Amino acid sequence: MDICEFKNIVWHYTRKIEESMNGIFSPVIENFGLTMMQTRILMELYHDESHTIGSLANSTCAAGANISAMCKKLEAQGFLERVRNRQDERVVRVALTSLGKETVSEIDRLFNNKISQHLTGEIEETFDEIILGLQKLDDVLKRMNKVDSD
Repeated sequence: MDICEFKNIVWHYTRKIEESMNGIFSPVIENFGLTMMQTRILMELYHDESHTIGSLANSTCAAGANISAMCKKLEAQGFLERVRNRQDERVVRVALTSLGKETVSEIDRLFNNKISQHLTGEIEETFDEIILGLQKLDDVLKRMNKVDSD
């Protein structure tokens, strides 16, 4: 396989995986009035408890202004709260509210059910194979990124 073919295959599967993830999970999260990106923000907060707007932007690979606007909307919906740092009001931390925690917990449960329905019997082996392949791809991309930044 040549480099051009490898690149095209990676692009193809990246797009296909994103389309499939959206197709699988969008119907679940739409019941809660959320988008995929909003859900990703809530999931980050669910796992890490609180973030600044900047750290959320980094962890979701999105622009800080976009994350800030989404957090304002999520706050208006009651899913999270934004708290300014008393020493430096430029720093805003965001965390899930009780409603946010309950919602993300339910979404997580529904996602787990949906995944487990289709991987019964071969779950561990399938997970291991998928994770190994993704780790290898990530390693290659990180090496390429490191070379470009040196």
